[in-house]
Amino acid sequence: MSLAALTVAITSVICFAVVLVRSRILVVARQITSTSTAGVTAMLDNNLNDDAKEYIVRDAGVQLIKLAGEIGWRILLALLAVGVPVVAAAVLGLVPHKDSMGVLMRADFIVVASVLAIGLGLFLRRHQSAEAEETGGNETSSYGSGDRLMHALAFSGPRVKKTLARVDDSLFAGRISKTPKAPPIFITSLARGGTTALLNALHDMPEVATHRYADMPFLSAPMLWSRLASQRRHIVERERSHRDGIKIGLQSPEAFDEVFWMLHWPEKYHETRIDLWLSGDFKVEAQEFFNKHFNKMAQIRRPRSRGTVRYLSKNNANIARLSLLPKIFPDCQIVVPLREPSAHAASLYRQHKNFAKLHAEDDFSKRYMGDIGHFEFGALHRPIAFSHNFLTGRDLEQPDYWLAYWITCFEHIADHIDSLILLKQDDLREKPEQTMECLLASLGLSNTASKQWDGYFRREPDAARDDLFDKALLARARTVYEHLGSLALR
Repeated sequence: MSLAALTVAITSVICFAVVLVRSRILVVARQITSTSTAGVTAMLDNNLNDDAKEYIVRDAGVQLIKLAGEIGWRILLALLAVGVPVVAAAVLGLVPHKDSMGVLMRADFIVVASVLAIGLGLFLRRHQSAEAEETGGNETSSYGSGDRLMHALAFSGPRVKKTLARVDDSLFAGRISKTPKAPPIFITSLARGGTTALLNALHDMPEVATHRYADMPFLSAPMLWSRLASQRRHIVERERSHRDGIKIGLQSPEAFDEVFWMLHWPEKYHETRIDLWLSGDFKVEAQEFFNKHFNKMAQIRRPRSRGTVRYLSKNNANIARLSLLPKIFPDCQIVVPLREPSAHAASLYRQHKNFAKLHAEDDFSKRYMGDIGHFEFGALHRPIAFSHNFLTGRDLEQPDYWLAYWITCFEHIADHIDSLILLKQDDLREKPEQTMECLLASLGLSNTASKQWDGYFRREPDAARDDLFDKALLARARTVYEHLGSLALR
């Protein structure tokens, strides 16, 4: 093999690569993947009717045929580019075309060129991924086509979730049955009330176990999925979709048990509202499901614990179940963070606008939120029906709607005060150590001397936003707030 022939062969490979890159073949390849994913996920989407599924799948098929032609001519053009240096060298009398083609067809040359190309591709991909993670994203930003297909499969319907749960029950029956039963702890409030900060503060304590982002998407089979996904790639923490400064990663705690309330009480979820759960809505099969699931989470998070481990739930929709939770889970404890109403309602209004924009721009993000039961904001907003008439005629695109919603929620909470532990967000900001010590004592959890509670809560005061709201509404909200605040943990 002459040096001249090797030079021509290398030049041909470079021409091949340049034509592929310049013709944007990777963009077309990604379009093929995303189009295929869209078709498959549409077939598995329980929220679409048959006509909508047929339309999406047919459209995806037509697009794939067009894209096949798009990628075909690009490959043909790249192959023709390989011949340009070979022919040019032969015409100029530098290297016979047989010598150049001989090098190009050698197995060792093909292997070395392929390895170098793959290595370069991986390096560039890793570099681009790092840049993307640094520029931000949301809960679904790291979801590739494979992740989205798995999500579509896991959330394709109630039968899949229940079947996976039964498989999980059978495979790990021994471990589940040996887990000591312990009353769960529920953190709940209207969204933006400080429930996430409280969850982050408590989730790594040795006596509790909770869901994490790593449990997605096969939530009903957490023990099996924890085995299968134990080597999942590390994802750099990024700010969550709320744009509130809270960063999340695979090991961050999150609220996912709403999926199971949707599974067992689908009749509560309507197009424009979510109904309240009453004590008469008790279902034995749901109680058994939850108890097993809580035991599974204890086994996953605290496998070496010798004491009881309590499931810790952060679920804003549990404010709709204050009548039912103590019946399903005797001795459970319900913690409700309480936030100044004008600041709270202003935050609700701001997040609604944020998610309305996100849902309009990102269909998968909208589906993801709907699948896990987060109906607080944006195109997915469904108010909990605390009152059947107080929100009637109010425009959710105006701040007063969200203050009125706050009033209906916390007037409902006031009716169940005897079964709740109230916690003022202002106290968590001003005196986190003292407030958390009181909370741990109420919950019967041990206090860790090395724990720095002030790192979990904002230090600046929660600024009131009186300028945004109707004065009469705000006065009513403040009356409710002062009453509940007087009953909060000290």
